[in-house]
Amino acid sequence: MALVSTRDSAPARSRRRRLRLGVTRSGRRSRLLALSHASLARLLTSCWRRVPPPRRSGIRVTRRTRVIEVTELHYQYPAGQSPALIAPRWFVGEGEFVLLAGTTGSGKTTLLRSLVSLVPHFYGGWFGGRVVIGGRDTRSHRPADLADLVGYVSQEPEAQTLLDRVADEVAFALENLGYSSGAVAARVEEALDLLGIAHLRERPIESLSGGERQRVTLAAALALRPRLLLLDEPTSQLDPWAAESVLEVLRRLVDELGVTVILAEHRLDRLLGSATRLTVMDKGHLVADGPPAETAAFLPDPPLLVQLSQALGWSPPALTVADAKRRLGRASFPSRAKRHLAGGEVILTLEGVTCQRGDRVVLRDIDVVFRRGSVTVIVGRNGAGKTTLVRAALGLEPVQRGRVRLFGHEPGEPAFRKRLRSVAYVPQFPGALLLATRLADDLELARQSRECSHDAVQAMVDMFELAPLLSAHPFDLSSGERQRAALAVALLGNPELIVLDEPTRGLSLTVKRRLAKELRQRAAGGATVIVTTHDVDFAAAVADRVLLLGNGTAIAEGPPEQVLGESFAYAPLISRIFGPAFLDLEDVLEVLAATSPPLDWPIGYTLDVDDVDGIRM
Repeated sequence: MALVSTRDSAPARSRRRRLRLGVTRSGRRSRLLALSHASLARLLTSCWRRVPPPRRSGIRVTRRTRVIEVTELHYQYPAGQSPALIAPRWFVGEGEFVLLAGTTGSGKTTLLRSLVSLVPHFYGGWFGGRVVIGGRDTRSHRPADLADLVGYVSQEPEAQTLLDRVADEVAFALENLGYSSGAVAARVEEALDLLGIAHLRERPIESLSGGERQRVTLAAALALRPRLLLLDEPTSQLDPWAAESVLEVLRRLVDELGVTVILAEHRLDRLLGSATRLTVMDKGHLVADGPPAETAAFLPDPPLLVQLSQALGWSPPALTVADAKRRLGRASFPSRAKRHLAGGEVILTLEGVTCQRGDRVVLRDIDVVFRRGSVTVIVGRNGAGKTTLVRAALGLEPVQRGRVRLFGHEPGEPAFRKRLRSVAYVPQFPGALLLATRLADDLELARQSRECSHDAVQAMVDMFELAPLLSAHPFDLSSGERQRAALAVALLGNPELIVLDEPTRGLSLTVKRRLAKELRQRAAGGATVIVTTHDVDFAAAVADRVLLLGNGTAIAEGPPEQVLGESFAYAPLISRIFGPAFLDLEDVLEVLAATSPPLDWPIGYTLDVDDVDGIRM
């Protein structure tokens, strides 16, 4: 690997001076972002350090077909203490579907930002090396110069929408590029139809759910018909049906039109079978790169399918449910008991609750009871009313008809407001919970207000892996880091009611397991837990009761084995392989480990019992 010094020559010095210029969030050139001598020394040391190349297997991209060329890239954010990204060589060709994987903070988002020229032109900082997109060097081409070539969807679509109406948002970039009104109308209609959101055309952006807004930002990117599509967790807020629909659209773009797709995601199980290539990142480095079947072994936080394959000795790992079922053949499994439904005292009731926004009914005649010691997970399609239900339950959403009672009190009563102090609530967009200029200060404020010990704060820091982030400003954190921080702040103390709206967005599988275990322990200690989520695997791991909403009404309610396991749309991955009685990997491993004699696997695989404790949540 060639090593390049940023001090070699006059052109290098000139380039360094040019790229040292930061850019404010408004896009205007700012003053020089002067790093300390110590920070500069750390950066130059990292530039000279020999970084081992990523493990590669079976990937060959010719110069003629390259859409992305990354060489000797190193980048450090203005406030960073070390490089956020170091990529010696990374090439991507036309028509590839590349999956970027790695734990939160591994550099996936920074790499995508560099490919769309937001790094360094928008974020400033220190930049070295070259990124060439479709023959255009990002050092001399700003994001606007790549708009006809690259479509980009950030991990926070709520921050990417600019206009008030859905159709206007999708049309905005096309109009700025000078397309005729007829061409704009045709492309907008095509993009809305492609993603199944034509019915949202006239809706105000602010009235959309998180998943609906995510599809709108994707439609705006697709309307440009880009050669390169960069997606940062594009399905994190989508229900299972919508996520599969988006994935099918991406497959068609790759297979039929030759579009290159780079997709960063934490939930990998549904994607591994579709991607042509898997790039694994860790601490800003590309550590492995190749076909998913050969590269999945290098994932630091393997998805469920890979963990199941490792436990059963399958090599290469199964990448799809169909492949896993084929390998299992006709093996049968002992039945297991359903989870116990908590029967404690009633904490929260909604009786005939109806909520309306303008002419649109969001919730209709909802009757539901939440008991002490229970973990209730609310699922449903985007826009089904999940967020509205929990907001109405906490007195944050006006109720047109019906009755809400929390700890025996109704919204508007002084006692209701007083009892809200014993509620921990993390909204769908959790930035509102982080008010200080440092994460450590937010945690300290929460500790003092809830009279917690310093040990309790440290336990939250350890659970959510926040130690490296304590000095950071909350709004400098990534979406996943901000989610972890908000959960830590909210869960300090001993709340009687815990309400989490889409809590797993941007979380690694390891952190999700810790969260599921913590919520189950809180419920066992007498807390009432309510979770809304599209992550059916997380729902299956944590719930003792599931409420399914559809079009604002309660469609089904019952144990997860029934509502999730027997569902076609909402069945978790393990249920799709082993049947509705098995909700997560722990269920499977415990049953197999307890089976005597061991099951006779059709194709000779056996379970290593030691894996049970290693995978248990």
